[in-house]
Order: sequence, then C-alpha cells, then structure tokens
Amino acid sequence: MVEESLATALISLLAKIEVCPRLISLDSPGVNATIPMLRGVWGAALRNLDRQAYEEVFVGTGPRNARTPSYVMRPSSYEPSASPDLEFIVIGRGIRYDNSIMRAWDSACGMGLGPQRRKFRRRTIHPISPCGALLSPTSHAVTWDLSVAPWPVPGGESAPCRLEFPTPLRLIRRGRLVEIPRLSELVIAGARRLSAYLQPEDAASLQRLEDQMLEAAASLPDEPWHGERLDLVRYSGRQHGEIELRGVIGSLVLPQGPGELWPLFAAARWLHLGKGTIMGLGKLEAVPI
Repeated sequence: MVEESLATALISLLAKIEVCPRLISLDSPGVNATIPMLRGVWGAALRNLDRQAYEEVFVGTGPRNARTPSYVMRPSSYEPSASPDLEFIVIGRGIRYDNSIMRAWDSACGMGLGPQRRKFRRRTIHPISPCGALLSPTSHAVTWDLSVAPWPVPGGESAPCRLEFPTPLRLIRRGRLVEIPRLSELVIAGARRLSAYLQPEDAASLQRLEDQMLEAAASLPDEPWHGERLDLVRYSGRQHGEIELRGVIGSLVLPQGPGELWPLFAAARWLHLGKGTIMGLGKLEAVPI
C-alpha cells in the first residue's frame, strides 16, 4: 500500500473548504473609503437585514472568545484606480448566506460613509478564479474549493520563492506578538486557520498531520525573516475606543520552495494568517526569486 503524501492529504482536506471571492469596485465621492469603514457599514447593514447571517458570517462561529468570521475583506491587489476597489472573500458556511450578504452591500451604499454619511455605489463585481484571474462581471456567487488553488510560483513547489506579508502579520504566542516569525510558526498558524473552517472530524485529521507538517518545515532550507514592525490603530465600536493592532511586515525566503507544504500556503493566500484577517491583515503572497 502506497502511503499518501503530505501534499495529497492536505489537498483532500482543502477540498472541504469552499470560498467565494469577488472584486467589488465602488464609487465613494468625497470619502476616502477604508476597509474598516466599509466593513463597519456593511456589517451594520447585514445586521439589520438578516440577523442570523450577521451572527454566523460577521460575528463568526466558535467559542465566544475565539469566534471565526466567515469572510476576508482586503484592498484590491489588481490595477489601482480612483475608486476604492476591494477583494471580498466569503468562506465556508458563510456562502449559504450569499444572497443576504450581497443585499447588505446594496443597503450599505444607501447608509453612506463618514460623518456626513455620504452615499456610495457599487460599480462592478468580478468573481475571482482560483488562479487569481478576474472573471466576467456578475453578482452571482462563483464558488470553488481550496483544493484547486494552484501554487502561483513558476517552476512549482520546489522553485525558489519568497513568502511575503505586505500587511501586518499578527501571530500571538503566550500573549505576545511574534516579531520574527519562523517557518514552523507559519505552518502552525496556517493549520489553525484551516481548522476553523473544517468539520470536527476533518479538523482532527488535520491535527494528526501537524507533526508531519512541522517535520516538513524543519527539513526545508529557509533564510532568516526579513522585516519590521508595523502597528496600526483602529476604532472599535464594540470597545468604544481606539485599539492598537501590533504586527510585522516582511518576508521569508525558501531557496527550494515550500515542498509538500505548498497546499497549505496556497490556501493561506485566500484565508490569510494570524489575527485581524477579516480586515486583510496577515495577507500572504508567494513570489518567485
């Protein structure tokens, strides 16, 4: 009997997690629309429209102190424009509420942004393919599972690459920010992120792979983390005040690629890593070197 490879085992589990990514182009005259601002007005609209969708998608499921929302909202990585384009990724169970989710965007446009509540509008909505290409504009959900997310570096998983984090990565260990992330810590963070969207039996299967994943990470040549601190401050309506989000930006070079761990990092490009993922923090990009 041939033993299943780590990559194959990971792909089998990734097939259990669906995503629905879109590029949403907006017109917001007179307002510099930020991701936290857009998230706030969309969340308020969703709460008014469908309380159950709000609780499961925006607030998230799981233990009260560790709830996992079912979306990621991040600035667009496509061609810059004068409008505030954003990538909006609905994940897993949240997809069942897609109708309410998109209706909430329409409602949010009428609610407006900023202190003067300036109205904005949706211009176009492009579904995004597993390889990151924009598909023909449509408001209908185009879903796919993470097992089909390809490794984006030419030459495959053994080609030299750099794992880049252009937005603050917030890995917390024993209550403190990890300022110099190691490959093993990225692997643990990736497994934790996947587990949040798997059924208990599948999460248990992923946990049984953890030692194997850490062994694979230990066997890969990697260069020291190169980066710096980048802390953000945002206003929290729930906490009625500003909170500081401590993080790091930077990169980790893998001279021989990610090897058998490539499906984990291919999925992380859509799910992000660490804390603050719903606002686009912990975004992972894999680039050739």
